[in-house]
Order: sequence, then structure tokens, then C-alpha cells
Amino acid sequence: MRQLSEILIALGSLLLYACTVEDYPQPAGGETVEVRFTAMAGFATTKTPTGSEGLTPEAKVTVHAWKNTKPSGSTAPAYSTNYKVIIKEGAADVLETETPMNLQTGVPFFFYALSTNDAVQTVPVLKEGPHTASLRNGVDYLMAVADNGGSGYTFNKETPTIPLSFRHLATRVELTVSAADKDGYTAASGLSVGIAAIDSTGSYIDLSASFTSGNTPSSMIFWPSSETDAATGGIPLDQPDGQRKEAQPSDTDSKIFTVSFILLPVSSSAQGVPLQLDFSGLSFEENGANPVEKKSYTAEIMATGDGVLTLKGGYTYKYEVKIARYSATFSVPKVIPWEVQGMDIDHMEEVTITE
Repeated sequence: MRQLSEILIALGSLLLYACTVEDYPQPAGGETVEVRFTAMAGFATTKTPTGSEGLTPEAKVTVHAWKNTKPSGSTAPAYSTNYKVIIKEGAADVLETETPMNLQTGVPFFFYALSTNDAVQTVPVLKEGPHTASLRNGVDYLMAVADNGGSGYTFNKETPTIPLSFRHLATRVELTVSAADKDGYTAASGLSVGIAAIDSTGSYIDLSASFTSGNTPSSMIFWPSSETDAATGGIPLDQPDGQRKEAQPSDTDSKIFTVSFILLPVSSSAQGVPLQLDFSGLSFEENGANPVEKKSYTAEIMATGDGVLTLKGGYTYKYEVKIARYSATFSVPKVIPWEVQGMDIDHMEEVTITE
């Protein structure tokens, strides 16, 4: 993990601007202290904090604070505050705040932050205790826990700064599409890919679940499978119409395309994840002669090994897809943690949003 000073030189700062979620009453009696937040990733930074791996400018964040105890059962947080992230290059300005998160001194607090990594998509609200409302495919849900090793943070009169380290909760599927060695295409001018949604009915993030490191992500997204147990994956729907994206051609080979999707985690023995690949300008003749205006392939991301398709939250699944004249073939996926590269959230301060 880089030191804060190094991050400031390389990336500048990300400032969280805050407004309260609800008008929670300030602590009655005793002294209070303004709480601020900083955060940095647990992985080495290799790029600026934007794009598919980093934090989106003005991304929405909600920080929940539990008092005296970790979240459990139906216990709601004592305080919750909304933020948006402002990237400010080359400086870590300390900004004034009119509505800070003021917390009581002398008692422990436990902090849980959620984000959609998006400037428009709202953070899911807490519906029951530490459980959120239903989730959506295509959203890069992020979470950070700051509980001081399980003992919570107890404040004195000095203004505290709490570290947050975000990681991904959803699943990322990345497809690299190219021509098959035998009877593969010789030219393609474009590729659009559709993928089925994962049934999100009843899905939720459980802030009280065990939150392990980004190297070995634990499940934080669940489905109610019974009164006593929760499922850690959803079932794919049967049509590839959940999301559609234009694949990006390679800088070095125009016949190679890459596209990625964010899905809710999957656990299914019933079927794979349906896909539809729509090519334009596709040719199987020498020198790309006589291209076909449109040609489509349908396929499924299938299970390997035990017959159950499992796509875990917090991981990227990379597939190579080989296209022949009459078939699309998938490789065994390369599975890696969805690392929060470039996710260093430097000096974050609460300030009031002025409309």
C-alpha cells in the first residue's frame, strides 16, 4: 500500500462532498467530534483513478456508522451520510463543512461504506437493519469497512480521520473475441455483444456478513433461498437482453475485440449465461473479401467441472471466445480477484453540497 504522500504526487486527491441521508439527531449530552475519512487501496496503483478499475468522478458514496456494536440482525445504523467523490488533481485541500458527521466521544463506532461507483446511480438504501434494498445488474457496487480490527473507533476531542478501503462486490465478465484458428473470420468491422441479466429478485448486500480482504473476497451479495439460509448467487435469465455493449477492437489487431460486463454473482446448475454476438462487416474469405453486413452468434457461458456455474462477487472472469464460420467456442475462464487498481481515495473530507 502506498503512503498518502506518494498518492498525492501521483494522483492528486479525491474529496468526498457530503450531505446527510436523514436528519439523524445529534448525540444528546456529552461531547461530540467531527469525523472525516481518508481511503486508499490495498493494491499498488498502476493507473489514474478513473475507468473500469478506478473510482468514477463524482461517484456516489454512503457511509453508515453503527454505535457500540457491529451491524447485526435488524439493528439500523446510528448515523448515515451521503457523499460524492470530487477528484482534485495535485492538492489535498481541507474543505470547510456545515453539516459534518459529528459523533459522540467515548463510545465505539463502526463504519461501513457503500458506493455504486457512478455519478448518477444512487446507492442502495438500507431496507432492514444491515440489509440493502434489491440490487441491479450492471452496477459496480463497492464496499469498505472500517472497524479498527473489530473493536470500533472511540474518539476523544481531536478530529479523527478514518481510513476506508473499497473493493468490488459484483462480478465482472470479460470476453476477448477473435478468429478461430480453423475456418475463422478474416475481417470484421464491428461487434456488439448482449448478455442475459442475473435474476435480481430479492437480492441484497448484507453489511453484517464477514468482509475479507480483496485478495480473497467473501460473498456480500445474497438472495433469500430459505428462512434460515441465504444463497450467494443468482440464476441467469434466459434471454441475452440484460445489457448490450459495443466491443472495442484491439490497437494491434482489428480482428480482436474486447468487451466486459458487470453482473450480480451467479450460482446456477440450471443453465449458463446466454450471450449474443452481433458482427458487422464479417468476412471468411481471403483478404476480407465479400463481407456480410450482419451475422450473429448465440452462445452460453457454461459451468466447468462440477456442472454448477459459479461466478463469485469480487472476481473477474476472463474468457477467450473463438469464432469460426458456424460456431463460437469459449475457453476455460481465467479467474482473478477484481482488484481495485487505481482506487486510491486520497484525502476525503466532508463538505456540504451546495445546489
